Amino acid sequence: MRFAIDREGDIVDSFTLNRMQAEQLAPFRCPTCQEMLIVKQGVKRRLHFAHIHTCGRAESVTHHQDKWAVCQWLQEKGYPVEQEVTIKNRRADILTNMDGQHTVFEIQASPLRPEEYAERTIDYRRAGLDVIWIASGLDLRSNQSFQPWMRLEMFQRHRLLTVRNGRLLRFNGFPISIKYGIGSWEISSSVNTSPYEAYYRFDAFEWTEMIRRKRMSPLYPSPLNRRLILNRLYPLGLLPALLPTACYLPLSSLWGIRVHPIDFQTVLYLNRYESPHDSVEWSIQKTCRQFGVTPTSDFSQSFHVQWKQLLNASRLSCDVRSWPHPKHYEEARHHDTRLFQGLQRLILQSTKSSKRKWTYVRGID
Repeated sequence: MRFAIDREGDIVDSFTLNRMQAEQLAPFRCPTCQEMLIVKQGVKRRLHFAHIHTCGRAESVTHHQDKWAVCQWLQEKGYPVEQEVTIKNRRADILTNMDGQHTVFEIQASPLRPEEYAERTIDYRRAGLDVIWIASGLDLRSNQSFQPWMRLEMFQRHRLLTVRNGRLLRFNGFPISIKYGIGSWEISSSVNTSPYEAYYRFDAFEWTEMIRRKRMSPLYPSPLNRRLILNRLYPLGLLPALLPTACYLPLSSLWGIRVHPIDFQTVLYLNRYESPHDSVEWSIQKTCRQFGVTPTSDFSQSFHVQWKQLLNASRLSCDVRSWPHPKHYEEARHHDTRLFQGLQRLILQSTKSSKRKWTYVRGID
């Protein structure tokens, strides 16, 4: 066994130790079962740790370190912690009780199919447990891409959690492609977050710069793009670079499907333009079918509510034919800047109003 917990509670790697260093850090415990470990070294085998009786699973050092950090975080907040708990046909990394709710923490370092994510989540919930997924091993210094299961976690929980330097961090933001998103990582004091957290941190300048790059990049003429977008735009006298600004709304609900968020809004716009008397719900379902995706049961309602809220905040209606259509690139940029700077001011005003109201209520109490 390569990894162990030393007497100070830190994860140590046997490959970096010699016999004298190991004796100074002893005694050692198993990160999985907390049982005592012994140090072994032979003529043919390098120094390693060993159980008196075997246990545990093959896990990377990052997985061990992140699991240990989550356990420490939970214990500091006064929550009981159990590790490697078997629950029916599943084995949970961490089991705790948070405010009366039994909760499983799954530390996910290896790639995970979205179907497996959904199945494991459903199994835990059927057992009466809440489940929180931790994305392990993310490199936060680079332009982070998100695996499909991470997108589903952000749709369900409105944030994604990871561990960095022993601290729990959360990401709140919006999808800008099938892989990437715009948002921020912040230290998290709670596993829960508001559905509007991403909007409280909305950056109009960053968003309009993303739109600028999108408008200046020609749409790749794949068979799907030609059929769903290009062949429908040109008969209407519209160009991909001059779409209405409302086709670029920041919608966190679009984490729920694996479709480019701008392409989805563009096709929805065209569906509403060609069939203005269809219900919004029907238009959303039609757009999903055109992209060949099966959304989660609550995606359509979540997207519908969020889309209408942003249109109302932007003083636009669901009648897409009434949306302003820019005639040239400079006008499109002006529309983008005006709409999203106005949206950011509205969000800031509502946030300050909520804080004043909360302070007033606390003063009364």
